Amino acid sequence: MIGILIVTHGNLGVEIIKSAELIMGKQEKVENLTLNLGDNIDSLKGQIKEKIESLSSDKDEVIVLTDLYGGSPSNAVLYNFKNFDFQSIAGVNLPMLLELLSQRKIEKDLNKIVDNILNAGVSGIKSLNEEMKKM
Repeated sequence: MIGILIVTHGNLGVEIIKSAELIMGKQEKVENLTLNLGDNIDSLKGQIKEKIESLSSDKDEVIVLTDLYGGSPSNAVLYNFKNFDFQSIAGVNLPMLLELLSQRKIEKDLNKIVDNILNAGVSGIKSLNEEMKKM
């Protein structure tokens, strides 16, 4: 089963996992790391390394989701590309995570999963005002 690591500023990762589990039930092989004010970036890089090692211990693939492209959590993840082979996507949102949780059980092609996650993330963004006008 694909391992999932979510790395975010503050408790966003913790809360998005809770929200996904509220909808889909308790999940296995889903971890998170937080970066808070005053935290050491080098320490975060090491924690990411440890989590990726743990999530891939059964030769499973790993997808790392971060909150903000160019932010410190994403940069710390990028640092780990030299040590590991994994997929990573910035801009995590709940539709992306729900898609990943469902896709990892049925789809074997990691590239297809990444495409599906990206599509779910974008298509999950709607103007409710515009949607009401269509009704």
